Amino acid sequence: MKKLNQNFILVALISMGSLLALNGCSSMPGATESSKEISATGPTILNVRLEPSTVELNRNLQAIKQPEVMADVKDFRSKVTHVTLKFRHVPMEVAMQNIGGTTWRAILTPEQLQTLAVSGKTINYDATISARNQEGQVVESSSPITIAIKAPDISQNVTS
Repeated sequence: MKKLNQNFILVALISMGSLLALNGCSSMPGATESSKEISATGPTILNVRLEPSTVELNRNLQAIKQPEVMADVKDFRSKVTHVTLKFRHVPMEVAMQNIGGTTWRAILTPEQLQTLAVSGKTINYDATISARNQEGQVVESSSPITIAIKAPDISQNVTS
């Protein structure tokens, strides 16, 4: 009888575990798909965004609206110490500042925008976020963010 009870309990536990796995049960109410991406160790980079989505420059190659890249960086075991916006295929990195909680921001300077601008063109640049914690663990965002720089044709209406 004791062996039968143990087998019954074992089958019940396995069934409950399978049911929980099938339902994607979480201890966090309202958990979203992104919560599954949070690493238990080391930094996790979430919710990377750019405002505005296309950076328009005026004839003086100044941004019409100051562009900023934001990201949330979470680490459960160590303090996040350094976050950087890294452009791919271009030798440019921009340090990000913690603006509160887990939110980090990079603001592209006029000099950086002028370096990225091409007269009369909209150029798309891919960039990733890199984060380092106090223990020296470094992670990079899995998906790049595309930053479009739209510059006017400054050769038009130029007198010699």
